[in-house]
Amino acid sequence: MVISSSDDGKPVHKWLRLLLPGLPLSGVYKSIRTGRVKVNGKRAKQDTRLHEGDIVHLYFSDDDFASLRAHPVAKYRGVSRAIDVLYEDEEILAVNKPAGVLTHPADGEYKASLSAQVEAYVYDRGARESAFRAAPVHRLDRNTSGVVVFAKTARAAKAWADAFHRGEVEKEYLAIVEGEWSGCGRVAVDVRRVGNVTRVVEDSGKPSETAYDVIASSRGTSLVRLRLLTGRTHQIRVHMAHLGHPLLADRKYGARPVSGETFYLHARRVQWRDIDVVAPVPERMADKLRALGYDLPHLI
Repeated sequence: MVISSSDDGKPVHKWLRLLLPGLPLSGVYKSIRTGRVKVNGKRAKQDTRLHEGDIVHLYFSDDDFASLRAHPVAKYRGVSRAIDVLYEDEEILAVNKPAGVLTHPADGEYKASLSAQVEAYVYDRGARESAFRAAPVHRLDRNTSGVVVFAKTARAAKAWADAFHRGEVEKEYLAIVEGEWSGCGRVAVDVRRVGNVTRVVEDSGKPSETAYDVIASSRGTSLVRLRLLTGRTHQIRVHMAHLGHPLLADRKYGARPVSGETFYLHARRVQWRDIDVVAPVPERMADKLRALGYDLPHLI
């Protein structure tokens, strides 16, 4: 078989493990060690990396190969595939993440994470032919909703990671904050992670910048459109708190507690080159805005 762009740079043992999910890891290493895997006519070694266009020959019987290929990936058993797909092509998948769902799996929460759900969804639709597994190219906090982009190939993962690093990806958010407010501007401060919060600091921090535009105000709150110009952890939350307008119900950053509620932050749009993905405002946030007296059809 010929290695595709999605598996370019993959170590041969990882490629084989994913290609043949029924083959235990010990069997993967034994197959390589005993010469059952050849790359471009030469016996593979455990540290061999595959590249696009490489020709790999596997020396298994037809029956054994079919059996090892058909074996289901155990980690996807019981994982929901009911994701809200906003955009998909051969390289990426953009998903509308609900608030309350982790982007990356935490200890004991793999199957409930968005990453697991997208991996399983993509795997079911043909990714089992590839050793690459769909992976997020950025992340959202558990209680932030909206667009998350997943790479379906190694090439896309690198391209998007580089684009984020260069600041080429446009990320627009909507937030409900405390206090009636107006105007627009930018927040540019140095921040540092301290424990599980991000703090504005005078020195030894990392630069962070957010552009904001207050859309409307009502009943002691404001609806703000924000554009991330850097990508620090909790950036919007710490920036709004720094301006004296923490996200509504965001107790961690100084807001007054609201019984039974978490903050309202929605990643509305992600755009890079000709890819422009928009996630509709979730019902939870829309209901809150209506309850606060906002006229939604004329705002969003």
